Amino acid sequence: MKRKIIAVAAIATFSLGSIGANALPLNGEDNNTIEIVTKAERKEIKYEDLPDEVQTAFEDSQYGEWEVSKVHEVEVEDATQYELTITDGSQSGILAFDETGEMVQ
Repeated sequence: MKRKIIAVAAIATFSLGSIGANALPLNGEDNNTIEIVTKAERKEIKYEDLPDEVQTAFEDSQYGEWEVSKVHEVEVEDATQYELTITDGSQSGILAFDETGEMVQ
């Protein structure tokens, strides 16, 4: 019984060691790189509360006839963006604009 426990412990130890040795870096980067992602402040607002530049840019875009179902104001780093959730029949999407009405990705 003692031999079986030692054998299982040895196999488990070597198996875990080989998993770590065979791990590949993500995205071709080394494993010492740490990426910090900040959470954006996000709140739902009314379409009427959008800056005039954003409303005009949306209405003049190729999606201007689509229905706006939700609008979010998003604080990203030191900038404000506006995300419009839009639908047209069975199609839907999200458009993002900066404060000046420029579409962003």
